[in-house]
Amino acid sequence: MTNRLRIDKSERGAALLGAVIALVVLLSLAAVMAVNTTSDTRLRGAFGHTLTGFYAAESGLNIGMARFKNIFLDYNVPTVTDFLPQSLTVGDRTVAYSLSSRPGNPKAVVIPAGEMFAGVNSLQYSYAVSSTASNITGAAEASLGAEFLVSYIPLFQFAAFYRNDLEILPGPDMVLTGRVHTNGDLYLNAGSQLLIEDAPALGVNTVQVSAGGDLYRGRKDSNACEGLIKIDKLEDILAPSGDLDPAELPCDGTATRLVPQSELDAWQGSVRSRIETINIPEPDIIAKGSGVFWNKADLRIVLKLDSPDALPLGATLAHSIEVQTASGSRDIGRTAQLHSFMSDAGWNAANSTYPGTMPIFYTDVPLSGPGCACDDMTPVCFSALASCYRDGIPNTGPASDARVYAAVMGDGVNFDLDYRRGGFYNWREGKWMLLLNINMGDLLRWNQQNGDPLFSTTDASQGGLVIYASVEGPDSDNLNNYGVRVFGGANLAIPGGIDVVANPTGLTFVSDQAMYVLGDYNRGIVPAASIQPWSDPAILPRQPAALIGDSINILSEGYWNCVGTSCRDAQSVTPLLGGARNGATTVINAAFLGGVDTTPDGFVGSYNGGIENYPRFHETWTGNWLRYRGSFVSLGEPEHVGGAWCGTGSTCNIYDPPQRDWNFDTAFNDIANLPPLTPRFTFLKQRIFAQEFK
Repeated sequence: MTNRLRIDKSERGAALLGAVIALVVLLSLAAVMAVNTTSDTRLRGAFGHTLTGFYAAESGLNIGMARFKNIFLDYNVPTVTDFLPQSLTVGDRTVAYSLSSRPGNPKAVVIPAGEMFAGVNSLQYSYAVSSTASNITGAAEASLGAEFLVSYIPLFQFAAFYRNDLEILPGPDMVLTGRVHTNGDLYLNAGSQLLIEDAPALGVNTVQVSAGGDLYRGRKDSNACEGLIKIDKLEDILAPSGDLDPAELPCDGTATRLVPQSELDAWQGSVRSRIETINIPEPDIIAKGSGVFWNKADLRIVLKLDSPDALPLGATLAHSIEVQTASGSRDIGRTAQLHSFMSDAGWNAANSTYPGTMPIFYTDVPLSGPGCACDDMTPVCFSALASCYRDGIPNTGPASDARVYAAVMGDGVNFDLDYRRGGFYNWREGKWMLLLNINMGDLLRWNQQNGDPLFSTTDASQGGLVIYASVEGPDSDNLNNYGVRVFGGANLAIPGGIDVVANPTGLTFVSDQAMYVLGDYNRGIVPAASIQPWSDPAILPRQPAALIGDSINILSEGYWNCVGTSCRDAQSVTPLLGGARNGATTVINAAFLGGVDTTPDGFVGSYNGGIENYPRFHETWTGNWLRYRGSFVSLGEPEHVGGAWCGTGSTCNIYDPPQRDWNFDTAFNDIANLPPLTPRFTFLKQRIFAQEFK
């Protein structure tokens, strides 16, 4: 008993000692955990502050890069003030950021294979940006740095570049070389066959067909799929060496179908859909008074409606033709020089490409009323009543010498100071058109030979000459019957030229209204068979050239080559199949930028005409060619014309199409050969990123 009690007490003592030791251990652990918890809380708080500072500093980086990108989108480059330190507030943080230029800006680079728009030549600028975020005490929490590239990618390096849906649905065979892109959906179809391919001999070594939306095989206006379509893929296995291999994009039955990405993968990158939407210039870049082309133009010629004016010693007419400043006011000195050019009878007789025709004039519209059998609904009129004409000056001369509405814009002999000529009726619009007409060839040569009073022929500040023309009237901002027509431009008398000098300047001709080009334009050295006997005999090198307007209209070289009363503008009111509106083979080398109608969704049968009808025609071209090299760019729908495409032939009385020898101008692959002030999109790519936590 006694022994057992001793043992129990001993065991209880040992147990008590163990409990005490365990308690001490637990208290120690608790103390350690409390210290660790406090430390961890402090660390989390510090990390949270640092992370907030990081995000604030990152905002400075992004804002700095975006600000530089916007400078480029406005057709400028950063200047000294853009590199000054900037600051902003993000929450309770102050962010200071600054940007600097890397040496060697800009560099002409070719976008490498494997990247979007591979093979495109671009101007690339390199910049560094640094950003530091400080807390409310002024202590820096995070500093970030990055290097980024800004690339100018010219739109005229694409065979076709559209903002909205693009439909390529040619009836006859068509071959396109180069790049095709739309920010919308792309529809591919063919009456016979469509080939989109490279052309190594011409310097087109890559092919890219891309869409921001979906790619469809078939039509948009009807649920139909036809023809043969082949597109080169990024592969060169088959002979000949150096030529990309074509692959067929087939129909699947007879209905329009969505082409899935899994099928497009077979092209190994040359055909893509659902790519990131590209930020491209807005249509208002051509706006009068505010657009980049207006503000940067070397010369602005405006037909100002209902503003009576006269040439020296000439009759007062209802509308004035003047040179305007960037603010829209009359440039008195240069308007006087322009009027000297318009009234230079000696020049007209000895030097003009079209003697007897005023080099700059307007086509007025007739007035309807008692005794005047002429209006938009009844276009044929030859009335001699003064009351039928806005200016009160009747068309009293014989038909062969009529200036207004009847026959010729110039008879090769007679020249006067009345700056009205012709009278053009547009069947697609169903309207008489008020057109400002400019003989571009004469304007360039007269200006040079008289000491450049209107503009400097050698000016290269925008990459070359930019001439802007407009019609200022009550409907200038709405649907209207206004337009600008350029003629006499077969040769552009500008020093140098493509393949003549390394960096030719060229000419961009722009209007915010409908653009019409009449006859050969910038034809360059062409086969003798294409040179018409009535044209300027000089053959000058072609220039980097662009024609930009609300819509693009083409009148053939044959529009001027006619004899008799149904001639030149007088033929515009005659039936399409009567012979008076026959066209002739025409050569145009110029990039186009104009508005294009959009075919509605849902197979409703209201076709916009497709890219094959991007330029609007007004004649019977049957058996004649339009030989075109350039680029088709559309930034949206026309704002000032509303006539729909309604097909060909006598049903619409609009046109019968030419045989199309159309393609991308491969000279544009060299940035030096691009037209002045070529529109572009800006591609920003971050290359290096570094961070430092405080």
